[in-house]
Amino acid sequence: MIARLGIVGRLGLIMLAALIVVQLATTALYFFRRDQLLGSGLRSPLADQVAAVVELMDDADAASRARILRAVNAPGLRVQVVDEPTWILAQGRSMPVFEDVIKDYLGAEGLGRVIAVRLIEGEAADSERRGGRQRRMGGRMIAVVSLADHHYLTIEPNGDLMLRIFGLQPGFFAGIVGFLVALLAIAGFSREARPLKSLAKAVESFGAKPQAVEVKEAGARELRVLIRAFNGMQGRIVALMQNRAFILGALAHDLRTYLTRLRLRAEFLSDEAERQRWIRNLDDMHALVEDSLTFARVSFGADPAARSDLTAIVAREIEERQAVGAPVRLLSTATPLPVTGEVRAISRAVANLVDNALKYGREAELSLSREGSIAVLAVADRGPGIPVSARAGLGEPFHRLDTSRNRDAGEGAGLGLAIATQVVTSLGGRITYGDRPGGGALVTLALPLVDKP
Repeated sequence: MIARLGIVGRLGLIMLAALIVVQLATTALYFFRRDQLLGSGLRSPLADQVAAVVELMDDADAASRARILRAVNAPGLRVQVVDEPTWILAQGRSMPVFEDVIKDYLGAEGLGRVIAVRLIEGEAADSERRGGRQRRMGGRMIAVVSLADHHYLTIEPNGDLMLRIFGLQPGFFAGIVGFLVALLAIAGFSREARPLKSLAKAVESFGAKPQAVEVKEAGARELRVLIRAFNGMQGRIVALMQNRAFILGALAHDLRTYLTRLRLRAEFLSDEAERQRWIRNLDDMHALVEDSLTFARVSFGADPAARSDLTAIVAREIEERQAVGAPVRLLSTATPLPVTGEVRAISRAVANLVDNALKYGREAELSLSREGSIAVLAVADRGPGIPVSARAGLGEPFHRLDTSRNRDAGEGAGLGLAIATQVVTSLGGRITYGDRPGGGALVTLALPLVDKP
């Protein structure tokens, strides 16, 4: 899964992982140090303190209670013993979870006790007057626990309640804020990396289908320079390929005229054997010229907006060859397979694959299938197969296998597979080469499916 993440996702994971490690290490260190100092482990500091004070007060006499109160009272904690806490219990809202924690810490000592915790929000008049002044309460917590002598212990913490209740330092919550800041940073980086994603997509698209699509210049200065360079590069590459196709087509067109004249002259040769040799050579040259013209047309003539039915195309190519006695058969088929591309271009690609199987493998066995959103045509033969070392260059123009594959098949122009590869790749598909089970070559053509043919 990580391998599928883009640069933003990877950097985001690294940032989040670093924050998590720092946060966990800080929290663990804090609890470790607190446990060393207080021996309370992961217990709630305030609830643990309340339970300890209650146990001490139960076992102490009046004089000892006064000393205990002097020891535990501090600017951050106010502890008192009162006769009746009604004024406290009538205010605020209860905190049952914290009450249960205090009961758990008291254990058996907590049975039958009154344990109440109130969170008083806003301002409320305190019914108890101290020193002639009326005390006002606002936004505080008070815990009330009954003692063994029927008095009540009130404990009111001051300062950071989260630290006192949960034992979490403010740095923990600063870490949470850090996570939020990291998410904002990832969002900002994602926005900055958007032009890089567009560039990567354009590079991938250009590699499969050499058509210049200008990428909008955006992002940092270095990235804009890179996009500008890529736009210029793909324009030059497309122009070179178009010029190559144009020159090839022009030469082939002119050669076809001269070949036609030579063919007419060859017909008048008196020696029959010589005449047949001339005609055979001229036919081979004519096939080369026609293949060159076709290659020039399909190099930039494939229309990805057109729609065709691959099932119908394959059926028609098989029917034409069976009509002249060629050993071609369809092993399996599928329902109509609508794919991108013109019928003429795809028919030429399929015909070249079938003819290649007949030429080198004595017969052709075809099968059609649907694999998700891809239409697949498999063409198998019973020839000697294609060596693995020779498969990489099969789609290159004028590339021919070693003649030992079939010495009786003739040299050929070496453009059949190049034309098929050019057509298929320009439509977003692919051609792969493998081995047929039992011997022979297996060539697979795959094209993207569309909703309608």
